[in-house]
Amino acid sequence: MASLLPHQQKMLDTATKTGYGLWSGVECVEVGEGIGRITFKPRAEMLTPWGTLNGGVVTSLVEIPSFVALLTTIGENDLPVTNDIFLQHMRPLPGDVTYEMVGTLIRRGKSMAWTDVAVIANGATVSTARITKTIAKKA
Repeated sequence: MASLLPHQQKMLDTATKTGYGLWSGVECVEVGEGIGRITFKPRAEMLTPWGTLNGGVVTSLVEIPSFVALLTTIGENDLPVTNDIFLQHMRPLPGDVTYEMVGTLIRRGKSMAWTDVAVIANGATVSTARITKTIAKKA
């Protein structure tokens, strides 16, 4: 795990240990220069009636590893805001496995950043996302 500055650690804790991150059970297992890795096991409420993981849950959770991949570049007054997301589901999303989501920072500019996220189940990539973020300044 990368050594995070206090404001970066606080942002990580907020993303994973409160609200939606807490409810979904995500665990941050890697933070590094341009990489963020989380895991989670789907809750019963996240499943479709036929027992697969709802794709909408994946669409929301890819935000976390994307953010974590960007985290080591975030200044104290930076606020990364998603302005575009493209997600593809390429395989069925099993409901009874532990998922791994790996975010990779593709490019970071002064006011924009681009990340990729791979969603992995049973060792296979089941979904991918490309996320564009604007780096706004906190008021």
